[in-house]
Amino acid sequence: MRYNDRIIRWSKIATILFIAIVVVADVFGIAIAQYISYCLGDRFDTAAVAVMSVVWYLGTVAAYVILISVFKLLTNMSKDVVFDRANTRLMNIITAALIAIGVICVAAGFIWFGAYFLTIISLFMALIVLCVKVVFAKAIEMKEEMDLTI
Repeated sequence: MRYNDRIIRWSKIATILFIAIVVVADVFGIAIAQYISYCLGDRFDTAAVAVMSVVWYLGTVAAYVILISVFKLLTNMSKDVVFDRANTRLMNIITAALIAIGVICVAAGFIWFGAYFLTIISLFMALIVLCVKVVFAKAIEMKEEMDLTI
């Protein structure tokens, strides 16, 4: 087994564990939203808890989209499908979900100021994924041009 195969296998295992963590986060979402509103946001009104709950569950939906896309990307990599348009589509999906999380966290920022930090992190991660996607797209284009010249 090649070294890269082990990395991909462990990455897939980690992705599955992260999906399990998001499932647990969904189960305890209301309690977590209350904790964020009460303890971190110092807001005790029902509206704040409702906003945080909606933000929390929308964020976990985006997290599922990201994690499933990452799992598919890793599966493609394990099949030696690297520079392929399907992978760039998956990276587009990941980027869109990260941007969605950033936008969602702006709403949470009205309850808890720390959510603005999460917005910046999410948008920065989207930028990184988008840059990698552009590199992949350029490599695909170069590969296709090379295939046409042969």
